[in-house]
Amino acid sequence: MKRLSIILGALFLCTSLMATNKITGKIIDENNNQNIEYANVSLMAQDSTFITGVATNNDGYFLLKEVNDGDYILCISCIGYENSYLSIHNLQANLNLGELPLSPDNVMLEGVTVTASPIIKKTDRQIILPTEMQTKAASNGVSLLRNLQLSRILVNPIDNSITVPGGDNVQLRMNGVEVTQAEIIAIRPADVIRIEYIDNPGARYGNAGAVLNYIVKRRESGGSISADLTNGVSDTGYGEHNLAAKYHFNKSELSTTVYWGQRDLKWTRENYESFHFPKAYQENREVGEPTKVKYDNLNFNLNYSYQDHDKQLLNIALRNQYSDTPSSMSDRISTLYEGDASYSISDLSASKVLIPSLDIYYQRNLKNKQTIYADVVASYLDSKNKRTFIQKALNNDNNDTDIYSETKGEKYSVIGEGIYEKQFNTGKFTGGIKHTQAYLQNRYSGNIENKITMNTAETYLFAEYQSKIKALNYTVGIGAMRTYNSQEQYSSEKYIVKPSLSLSYSINGKWFFRYNGYVSGYAPSLSDLNNISQAMDKYQIRKGNPDLKSVTFYANTLSASWQSKYVSVDLFGRYSYDSKPIMENTYYEDGYFIRTTENHKGFHRINLETAIQIRPYREYISIKFTPFLNRYISHGNTYTHTHTNAGLRGSLMAMYKNWVLMAEMNTSNHILWGETLTKEEKLHTIMAGYNTEKWSLSAGVLNPFTKKYEQEIENLSKSAPYRQLAYSKNLRLLFMLNVSFNLDFGKKRNSQGRRINNKDTDTGILSGNK
Repeated sequence: MKRLSIILGALFLCTSLMATNKITGKIIDENNNQNIEYANVSLMAQDSTFITGVATNNDGYFLLKEVNDGDYILCISCIGYENSYLSIHNLQANLNLGELPLSPDNVMLEGVTVTASPIIKKTDRQIILPTEMQTKAASNGVSLLRNLQLSRILVNPIDNSITVPGGDNVQLRMNGVEVTQAEIIAIRPADVIRIEYIDNPGARYGNAGAVLNYIVKRRESGGSISADLTNGVSDTGYGEHNLAAKYHFNKSELSTTVYWGQRDLKWTRENYESFHFPKAYQENREVGEPTKVKYDNLNFNLNYSYQDHDKQLLNIALRNQYSDTPSSMSDRISTLYEGDASYSISDLSASKVLIPSLDIYYQRNLKNKQTIYADVVASYLDSKNKRTFIQKALNNDNNDTDIYSETKGEKYSVIGEGIYEKQFNTGKFTGGIKHTQAYLQNRYSGNIENKITMNTAETYLFAEYQSKIKALNYTVGIGAMRTYNSQEQYSSEKYIVKPSLSLSYSINGKWFFRYNGYVSGYAPSLSDLNNISQAMDKYQIRKGNPDLKSVTFYANTLSASWQSKYVSVDLFGRYSYDSKPIMENTYYEDGYFIRTTENHKGFHRINLETAIQIRPYREYISIKFTPFLNRYISHGNTYTHTHTNAGLRGSLMAMYKNWVLMAEMNTSNHILWGETLTKEEKLHTIMAGYNTEKWSLSAGVLNPFTKKYEQEIENLSKSAPYRQLAYSKNLRLLFMLNVSFNLDFGKKRNSQGRRINNKDTDTGILSGNK
């Protein structure tokens, strides 16, 4: 009997231990009832011992499974909000807590510290929560990005430009609105809540290589002034300067940013050319002298916004971009050796571009989780270009060549975009339309006299739905695109259907798999469409092609990742195909080699890379190295070229309190397009600095282990191949000093950003530069 009692008691104890419950709920913003995604929900015992925890999903919901009967404390925390605590007594069944509001915290967020740099993988993006140390070791939004060591994101230490492998630009956004690099530099790292990294964005974002969306804290009323200044110490011809100011009053915000980038360096060029005439062969060798490269870029933004809490947002931005390049990158003073003859070469270009624009944006939040967005941008582009080419025989045989060209261009454009968004309990629908209309007029003078007028239009409609089936998340979309171009008697029109599909699946929180496939398209550049011929030298002519057609683009991407406490691995593979791509074509006609573009058969790309990140000592040290492999297959109408490029990128980040040490190295990344192979620069950088909340000071050296900073371009044409090498000793062993400050004044208030933004910077000028 005693033994039976023991058995029954044990069974009862096991049964009670196995009786588990579920706790569910939804986290919302107390002020506007909006869902709060990625909030941390922690379940603790009465003595504050941690038991389990989860993060809320896109709709703000959370689910805690297998919770035993008992008494608990529920802690809800999210960066930008005050912590909330809820006591749960005598839990004996499933518990639905309903909607739980969080109050925005507009002061300091004590007690909410991210220490593991978590990355949340989603179907279309990655959510990155910067750690406290990564934030402290950063002086602005770009240096914070460098500290994060994101896969496939390259930050150029020379000009802070952000790209992905292959050279595609990264679209920068803040709270959903597209912004400039200067505005990202103006971000205080302590204000960053998270960064959304959309690494395969598709046509919705203008076919950008990637999208980085900084989600920043909502500020109170008051103002701020900030600056980020970088100058060359060993060579004073290098400078990157950013200034920003912001002021709030009632429901309005007035802000401005100013960027000034300047270069005054010397580059040397070497050119090797071969010309296969019908009955002759000519080989040229050109040895250059150090030639000045000088430019000043000045960008100014003035922005006014009015926000009526969660109801509506009006944003008006006046922008102006100005670029003055008295000595361009293509300039050269050299000696040309042409068989037994020799010539002096002087090829000098200058340009000025002015682009004022007005951007009016409106956002309206409707009932039943509906939102509409509208954006209209009007731009004017005023451009002036000059080129003087003089080839003078050194043996006085009067075989000289003089080429002078001057181009004045004017372009008027209007970009309009509207988006509708509706959230459901299990998904989200998004649909929209975007239209671009432009008028262009270029006047050519010098060796040729001509005037070109063009009208272009592009319309894009899309619809997209996101949802999930158990652990499988999916996004399906459909779009349609129309492009139209007209130039005198030439005109073209094309329609492209653009479907898309994304699938993602996660296993045990460590493994993540994602597939993304889409069809897109792009129109020819206005400069390629110009019906103009420009002389390049005594043998070559650059010619436009008004018969170019828009291109259909196919892309398939497969990625996988694995994470542990000390190691994370990201695998990435992409295959893409351009159908009827616009690539170069070179042929001989009437004594000249004509370089033009036309629609060719197809172009294939295969990009593979593996990013391995090791954190051997908590978050103080992070080492990342990324081997990569690129494969290109270019099928022209009269040629086929292939190229394979393998390389390595690596970085080391060491952080302690407010100190940071960074070292980076990149081998050359090669890009084949048409018949041109571009070999990008090799870079290595070492930087160290000290950061506080209000100021920072850092110093570094660029390319300390090389004799010169160089770029190389090789053309594989059968009729007129060439190899161009450009290098500078000013950009090796370049010591740089960076000083920044962030000052706040007055009170603070909440503010949030807009969602869409457009701009136009294509001047459409055909250049005869080599």
